[in-house]
Amino acid sequence: MDEEFDYREALEEARRRMAEYGRNGSDEALDAHWEVCCGDVLLAEENLRKQDRVWENASLAREFLALANFLEGYDTMLDNLYTALRRMRSAISEHPRLEAEILELEQTVIHRIEALCGHELEASEEVDRELALYRQNIDYADKGLFDKIVQKGHLRKDPIEWSPDYENIIDEATRQTYSLLEGYPRGMGFCFAYWSTKKQVLKERYGLDWKSPSAMNPRVIFD
Repeated sequence: MDEEFDYREALEEARRRMAEYGRNGSDEALDAHWEVCCGDVLLAEENLRKQDRVWENASLAREFLALANFLEGYDTMLDNLYTALRRMRSAISEHPRLEAEILELEQTVIHRIEALCGHELEASEEVDRELALYRQNIDYADKGLFDKIVQKGHLRKDPIEWSPDYENIIDEATRQTYSLLEGYPRGMGFCFAYWSTKKQVLKERYGLDWKSPSAMNPRVIFD
């Protein structure tokens, strides 16, 4: 059986190559930066798929954004960036301000592509609407108007997840939660153990009262 590909090791190697080339706009430098972007996305997706080290994904997204903002200035990179931005956004959660930054760059990339090809993309309106929703909800959260926050998707989430207090500590709280559940079977019912432990960590260590998806959606059956 072939050994599983080590995305983490490959990303470290890509970072070393990127550092060697710097940001000089050469084809080699652009390729090196793009390789790190790809590595960030692939490792974040692997963390999410395995439900392991998911607390790293926000920092991977921040590195990705810094490089993507540089690559956006080159027309030849736009199509690749558009796909990568969507994939990175799907790999993170509980970071509305970071997600909004990704949406903002995605919007810029879409508009740049539209200008180059001379027509509107189907995804343009969708991204505009989603970004407007993020900005509105973040504004409500910053003002403490949690009852005005518009829910996304079919399942309700605790509006506190839009607050900066929650976003600023959730990565470390998630790491602590997984640490406390080390060795716990990841099969059916794990979500309840995870939510219960997470709620305890947020309350006891950070003073945040958080409601789990099961508490927010009492008529929904979770496994």
